[in-house]
Parts: sequence; structure tokens; C-alpha cells
Amino acid sequence: MRKKSFKISKKKLKLIIGWIVIVISLIFWVVDIQLWPAYTAKNDNNTIKKEVWSGNFETDIHNITWEMFIWPDKQVWQKYLQYFVNTDDFLYLQNYEITQNSRKEQFQNLTERNIPVKMILENKIYAAYTNYFQQVQDYFAEDDLVSIQSDDPMGTIYVHTKMMVNEDGFRIQTANLTKSSFESNREHFYYSTDEGIRQSLVQLFETDREWSGLKISDLHPNLVVCPLNCRAVVEKLLKDAKSSITIQTQYIMDTQVLAILRSQSELVDLKIILADTEDNQKVVKYFGKNVARILTSNYNHTKMILIDDKYLLLWSMNLSDNSLDNNREIWIILLDSTLIQQFKTDFMKDWNWSA
Repeated sequence: MRKKSFKISKKKLKLIIGWIVIVISLIFWVVDIQLWPAYTAKNDNNTIKKEVWSGNFETDIHNITWEMFIWPDKQVWQKYLQYFVNTDDFLYLQNYEITQNSRKEQFQNLTERNIPVKMILENKIYAAYTNYFQQVQDYFAEDDLVSIQSDDPMGTIYVHTKMMVNEDGFRIQTANLTKSSFESNREHFYYSTDEGIRQSLVQLFETDREWSGLKISDLHPNLVVCPLNCRAVVEKLLKDAKSSITIQTQYIMDTQVLAILRSQSELVDLKIILADTEDNQKVVKYFGKNVARILTSNYNHTKMILIDDKYLLLWSMNLSDNSLDNNREIWIILLDSTLIQQFKTDFMKDWNWSA
């Protein structure tokens, strides 16, 4: 008996090959998104040692105070500029990006007064078509008082910090030094002269410049630094919340954080304000608008959490696994009741304006 031969037409063959190409392309696209941190690691020889946090919120956190303000607010601009005017000896900047020349001019004004400026900036900004790091280097190329370096030696995926420190005080903020941060975004800024935290930030900056090995024991109790102890602290705070969790942040993507919030939504008063993105719409749909809303009046770039009306966290970090586990991020824990009430008032205004 003659065996039947299997034949396929050229038209069907092309169709099958076409579908195979589409499927393979989709697989690579998904893998590329999920494994982005592995592909963007800039120095495989450096490993970041994560430590176990063993602090006590009740006894270790100091009640420091000074100024916190919300953006956009044109009246705040003069306060922001005053920080540069009051700098006399040095200024350290650690930030994700500087894109505007008007922001660069503020540092140039310092060097014209013979004040040295040192910067740590991200040199591989996510999804950026312009090399902003190179632009900053070019801008200050002939200025010997400006020192600029990237986070390459640090072993982090991104330096996503947003802080400045000088001889008298420090500023921790949610804003990058971009046009949108100072024109249309919702941002928060905190300024203080607390000497203990100021010294800790100076040590952190100098350690990061040399990558001589930052440890939790080097940090002031009010400071939390990714990727050293961020995940441990944020998960403990969220899990231990007894009455309320109030979050205003750009987005929430970390699966462990989302799982904790899902569990806590049945036990505490949970309110979340997010930026207007497609992924955040899914979060709102899951929790419902009684719990989660999208800010539409401004782009919500701020990053704040209030736990039990007692612990107020202001940070550079988005709630993603990359931020928690791979980036350099800095946040501060505040106890001041006046600042907490100020945040609650501003939050409820945004909550009522949100969809």
C-alpha cells in the first residue's frame, strides 16, 4: 500500500510562518518587559547587599520638623530658590534627571560664587531618546567647580533619588529637575536643618560617589534607603497599620505591596490616589473608587504614604519591584502632627478632585 504524502500549499505555509513570527515576537516583547532590570544592570561585578531591618518605629524615629510644601504653587517657587541663595560652602545633588537649562542655571549661579557642586545623576534614563546626562556634562564642561558622575559604580539599576544637601540643611522631594515637575505635576518637597539627618545624607552621598559600601547602621533612623531596607520597612508599615493607610503615588505595580493592600482593604480605611495611566486604571477597577482614584487635575508624580495618621513617608520611590529592590531611592519618615494634618488636608482636596 502506498503511503499518503502530506502536502501543504505555499499559501498555508506562509500563513503558518506568519503566525509563528507573531507569537515569537510577542514572547520576546513580554520577556523584554519583565526582565528589563536584568538587561539594564550596568555593572554585573557590583552586588548590593540587602540587610535585615531591625528598627523600632515606636522608639527609633525622631520627631523632626521644618517645612513641607506641595506643588504646583507659584508662591512656593521663591522658597525653592532660597535654598540655593542660602548655600555658602557646597551643594550635593542626587537626582534622576535634569532636563531644563533653567534648573542647571541655579547650580551655575553657585559656582559663579565659587561654591563647589557635586552631582550623581542617572545616565540611562528609562525610555528616553535624549541623553540628558550627556547634556548636563556638556553644559558644565568648562566649569571646574561642578563634578558629575553616574550611578554606574553603585551597582543599582537607576539612581532615582531626589535630594539636595548643603552645609546647613537638606531637601528631600518627589520631583525630578524637569519642566513638568515645576509646572504641571503634583509634587511634594520637604526641607529641614536637622543636623543628624543632614550628616547622614552627606555620608550617603559621599559613600555612593566612592561606592565604599553603604550600611543600614550608617543611616539616621528617619531615613530609609533602597535597595538596603525599603521593602522590609514599607511592608512592615503596611502590614502593621491598625486604622488607616493613605497613599498618593505615581503608580503601584509591586505584587507583594498590592497583595498587602488587598488584605488590608478589608481591615483599615484605605485610600489611594494614582496618576492617570492605563495600569492604574486597573488598580482603580479592582479596588473601586471608594478606595482608589485617579488624579486628573495634575499629573500625580508625588510619592507619599500616611500610616494610622502617625507615620508620614515622603520619598523618591514608586511602588514597583524595581524601585524597592534595585534602585537607589531615599525616603524620610516624619512624625510631626502639623505636617501630617497639612498632608491630610491637601490629600482630601485631591481626593475630591479625582475620578
